[in-house]
Amino acid sequence: MAITRSEKERQMLGLFLVPGVYMRVMAETVRQLGHNDRLLYEGLNFGPEDLKANDSRVFVTDAMIMAERALALAGKDGLSFMLARELRVTIHGTLGFAALTSPTFAGSLDSVRRYLQLRAPFLSMSQSETDDHVLVKLRTEIDAPGLYLFLAETVSATLILLTEQLLDRSDAEKRGFGLADGKLPGVTVRLGGPEPAYYRQFADQLPVRFEYDQPDELLMLPKALLDVRMRLADAEASQMARDECEFELQKALKEQGDLAMAVRNMLRMMPGPLPSLEAMAERFCVSSRTLKRRLAEKETSYREIVEAVLKDRAIQLLRYTNQSVSEIGYELGYGDLSNFSRAFRKWTGKSASEFREGGPDPAPEVGP
Repeated sequence: MAITRSEKERQMLGLFLVPGVYMRVMAETVRQLGHNDRLLYEGLNFGPEDLKANDSRVFVTDAMIMAERALALAGKDGLSFMLARELRVTIHGTLGFAALTSPTFAGSLDSVRRYLQLRAPFLSMSQSETDDHVLVKLRTEIDAPGLYLFLAETVSATLILLTEQLLDRSDAEKRGFGLADGKLPGVTVRLGGPEPAYYRQFADQLPVRFEYDQPDELLMLPKALLDVRMRLADAEASQMARDECEFELQKALKEQGDLAMAVRNMLRMMPGPLPSLEAMAERFCVSSRTLKRRLAEKETSYREIVEAVLKDRAIQLLRYTNQSVSEIGYELGYGDLSNFSRAFRKWTGKSASEFREGGPDPAPEVGP
């Protein structure tokens, strides 16, 4: 359902809500491409009018349903690139303003990396460096393989278009990053999956080259690009916007309520292998020690929650797929089949093969 600020909102999982403006813009883009955007709302508890409020929010599960429908209707028309063009910096609220006014591109990129989950809770962004390049890697936090290329393509194109628009062009030219034939030199986007037919239609309009059939979804940026000034650089204004983003993030974290439930729900949406305690603590913007303590207060531990999620996922894969036991173990993050076999027997009292062959199900997992 679409949510506005109310007592009810405070009972919801803060980091599992998507700004309604994104869904509204997506629907408008589907309509611009000549499709019936009303089909996106069928069976959902909200409509276009509900998404007009600036503070409207949509459950991430509903957002995924809308995205799947939009992709089915307009994906072949280049919905991802069309949507990226419509997601202008002002749509992103304080996060957009923090990026817009950062003194340098490095600060802008850092703001997006830290606060992306406030706008797109289904994606996370990590950053690493080589001798000459910065690698910005995108990772989905939900198990939705049919949507992943669309999400990665849309977010990558949005980041690249905003980068090109917000860089101080004179400073960029001085540092060797003036547009050459409409392209930012040395910058590429790499995506998995085959090149879609519509890419050639948009290739000349994009400020960087997109490369497909790659092993990872990432942006490759020259290190020197990080030092380029932003067009509206204002350190004080940028810090104020970051402070607001931080307040919003901490508010969302507090609204998680039962942190054990929030962690479990997030893990259930993630593909395998599941993250470490340290990685999950970073996701919730707390130290690993704090996360352990808060879970202990709920009489559970991160390991117990992970094992409960893995148990449920293993049972579902054994019950509803034809994957081999070894393939299931690998998908769940077990590099050694014997380790998966021991874990499954501990969870259910049966081997994975015995469970698949029949017999009563183990008691359902009710959560920590």
